[in-house]
Amino acid sequence: MSFGIRFCFSRDPSLHYIAHLDMLRLFERTVRRTGLPIAMTNGFNPRMKMIFGMPMSIGLSSESEYADIEMETFIESNVFQHKMNEHLPKGMKVEHAEINHDKENIMARIASAKYMIHFTALEKYTPEAMEVLLDKMLHAENVFVMKKGKKGLREIDIKPLIYSATVHPIHEYYWCLEVFISSGSEDNLRPDLLFDGWVSLIKKEFSIGDVRRTALFASVDNNWVSPIDPMIILPET
Repeated sequence: MSFGIRFCFSRDPSLHYIAHLDMLRLFERTVRRTGLPIAMTNGFNPRMKMIFGMPMSIGLSSESEYADIEMETFIESNVFQHKMNEHLPKGMKVEHAEINHDKENIMARIASAKYMIHFTALEKYTPEAMEVLLDKMLHAENVFVMKKGKKGLREIDIKPLIYSATVHPIHEYYWCLEVFISSGSEDNLRPDLLFDGWVSLIKKEFSIGDVRRTALFASVDNNWVSPIDPMIILPET
């Protein structure tokens, strides 16, 4: 019998060029250093029983990443959190952990995400003018982009995958676009693809900068809930 733990971790911008496979190896090495009794798969090449939800693209940082891990013997979630944080590298931290009673793995649970997309405009805009440009996307019937798939590039409509968006100034030419979009194993929308669709629609030369994921959500009974505790209903965004 194995015992599951679901945990949330963050990684700051200093680690945004770590690819997903490298992050998997990082966590495997960290777990080994902790000495925790992690469960392993059977077969000739046993692997740690660990699943990550919604891997990030290279170049992004995040406040909200989730993973499931299984132990051979029962471990208190706070003990797991403490031991992991003792050995994780600077810039990465387990923010929260709970005993996992969910029948679905975390990858299947994730349904939406929030991002902060920083960008630069080549000319000055008032907040009102920038909101008008954003409204063109929010009120558009379709927002088409070219997405690369297994069969090459194809045109898709991302409008149904955009739930909400706001924009606010940082200073002069520098802005932040906050978006709440579909995310997960199905109907996943990358923030850079949304940005490309918006820029193409309004025909402006905006340059994308730092992108940070601020939250991930699961969907239960038409409510957005915490992936780590489905009983916690989160406010609509």
